Amino acid sequence: MYITVFKQLIIMLFISVLSYAFSRKKQFSSKAADFLSQIMLFFVNPCLIFSSFNREFDVQKLRELAFVILLSIAAHLLMTVLVTVFIRSKNAADRTLDGIDKVGLVFTNSGFIGIPLIYGVFGQDGVFYLTGYLAVFNIYLWTYGEYQMSHSFKPKKIITNVNVLAVLLGLVLFCMPFTLPEVIAKSLGYISEMNTALSMFLLGLLFATFRKNERVSYTGRVIRVILVRLVACSIVNLLLVYVVWRFTPLGASYVTELFVVYIASLCPVGMSVSSFACIFKKDASYAGLIVLTTSVLCVVSVPLFVRLAELLMGL
Repeated sequence: MYITVFKQLIIMLFISVLSYAFSRKKQFSSKAADFLSQIMLFFVNPCLIFSSFNREFDVQKLRELAFVILLSIAAHLLMTVLVTVFIRSKNAADRTLDGIDKVGLVFTNSGFIGIPLIYGVFGQDGVFYLTGYLAVFNIYLWTYGEYQMSHSFKPKKIITNVNVLAVLLGLVLFCMPFTLPEVIAKSLGYISEMNTALSMFLLGLLFATFRKNERVSYTGRVIRVILVRLVACSIVNLLLVYVVWRFTPLGASYVTELFVVYIASLCPVGMSVSSFACIFKKDASYAGLIVLTTSVLCVVSVPLFVRLAELLMGL
């Protein structure tokens, strides 16, 4: 399993390097990143989420999805507690970046990197289970995540958010005695397939336009983000998965579901932080920097922690 994970991560890294080279040559402005962020967050992502539910209804699958959702809620809450402890800047200049750090550490790249990773390891069923994690991810992103970036909380905005609506409508579709017509399903499928390439292109674009803020030292922050995201959060989620597997009646029967949530939680800082930084006018260059650095290093950390889980669970 960990070999497949490693190969897929190399592919993602290669795409972002190509994007970086192209973006440096063309010298794109920040408007290009803003535009691409809007497309990803409000068009490609909702299509991907909704189309993932386009399958025949199965009661057992619904139970398994419910299990994934509950486990995903636990994982997100644990990571929230962890970042609340570690991310506490003392001076005003550093505090302006705390929101970016918190969003980046809690919300992993579970969509853009997690989906191809899960598909490569578990196939289409794995992607279906991952929608449970993505459902929790998106609802929490537009509540806790938006609050950290804008310091405001608007329940109406959550309900009307296109990503949250995609989750709710997707669940309704899954419970229906039919699937989408082929023309619609294929159209959504083509849009969804842009997800990984576009996210990696945005990553390379943001790094190519990186401009250091001279008032803030990034080095210490980046090191802290790397340690918390790739080590501390990984250890916490490894313990969560092991406890559920070892001490609950459903754990031994739901190994695939456990690993889907676990791998999603191991992913690097999510592209959502870069998109949010653009939308809420935060330091998008710094957001892109922590996405890139953790994405590069996760080529080692993710396979390593997957292997640790396999050894711990005797798989």
